[in-house]
Amino acid sequence: MQISCDCGSFTADLRTFPKNTPGRLACYCNDCQTYLNKIDRADVLDEYGGTEIIPVYPSELKILQGRESLKCYRLTEKGLYRWVAACCNTPIANTKPGFPWLGIFHTVYKNSDPLSLDSLGEIKSRIFGKYATGQPPFKIADKMDLKALLTVMPFIVKGKLLKKSEGSEFFESDGRTPIVIPEILNS
Repeated sequence: MQISCDCGSFTADLRTFPKNTPGRLACYCNDCQTYLNKIDRADVLDEYGGTEIIPVYPSELKILQGRESLKCYRLTEKGLYRWVAACCNTPIANTKPGFPWLGIFHTVYKNSDPLSLDSLGEIKSRIFGKYATGQPPFKIADKMDLKALLTVMPFIVKGKLLKKSEGSEFFESDGRTPIVIPEILNS
């Protein structure tokens, strides 16, 4: 599976996809909404303010082209690292160093089959519904609920045990230093 920014200047390959993913997830938190509004990409949110992501292990992503176009944002000094292809302002992924989770925005998944994400089934978990807008016709947990934990914990535990955060293309070889100096958006 390949991911790509809107203009195609940034591309990356996801090895072993969809084998190592817990599937489609949606977050309605105010941080995700704030971030996408600050970078003028609210169009990525669903009609209720949700962000659909498909997590993969950081070690399983290989940047093919466009590394130089990456920008990194954080909402705070301790916030998530949020990666964007600056060429066309496409949100790519969220992550943090040393954590076996790379939450890739659903909008960057590309394949010759436009229904390829459908092979993952429905969205498995929706969290932070207390920040959702309007009246969603589906259930969203107010925070992180048991269903969400049961969906992602096996993925995270496996990733920790197998050291799947090592070798992330978004961090230097030390695994902690981002390849781009992050810009703090709330400053």
